[in-house]
Amino acid sequence: MIGLLKKDFFILWHAYHKNLALVLVLYSVMALAMDLTFMVFFFAWISGFYILSGLTIDNYSKWDLYAASLPVSKRQIVGAKFILITLALLISFVIGTLLCGLLTLLKGTPFLENLLSLFAVSFVCLAYFGVSLVLSYKYGVEKARTAVLLAAAAVFGCLFALGKLDLLQSFALPGLLQTLFLGDLAIWGWAVVMPVCCILVYLLCWAIATRIYSRKEF
Repeated sequence: MIGLLKKDFFILWHAYHKNLALVLVLYSVMALAMDLTFMVFFFAWISGFYILSGLTIDNYSKWDLYAASLPVSKRQIVGAKFILITLALLISFVIGTLLCGLLTLLKGTPFLENLLSLFAVSFVCLAYFGVSLVLSYKYGVEKARTAVLLAAAAVFGCLFALGKLDLLQSFALPGLLQTLFLGDLAIWGWAVVMPVCCILVYLLCWAIATRIYSRKEF
């Protein structure tokens, strides 16, 4: 497993380290100098896409065919991708936390509010890229990336449109959900319930992706 993680890390580092450094500097400057706080949350989103691009490199290099001759299981091959996604999101969370601290010192922005938002975004990205990995193993990286992006855009677009038309108020949330996410217990909903749900989705995606990949013949 460690060898698989090292293989992906060195390939991605060799292919994207300059681009990654540019993105890190650019987004940091935009967040700190231009008061674009939301750029802090983009690190989690971008880091996952770098990992997904590793699947594209694997396809072009016929890695799966070569891996079939190695003393590693298909479960380990898939697991390495999911672990790498997790590590990338952890690193992006640390970077985002540091930037939130700098924003508080330099701009006086609310640290806990930004940190909670970063926390929520990181877990949403965890579930998002879990679904992306499942679809990538099933239909290929390009089709999966397009499908998930379109689905996410459609969901957020509908919510935005309903909000503009003041139609969201007509949708009544169940009492428990309303209490957890809109009521007095909202902090626990966003800090506990939502992360747990995202982790469960991620683990389910891990199991499904392993099953899909195990049935493939190379």
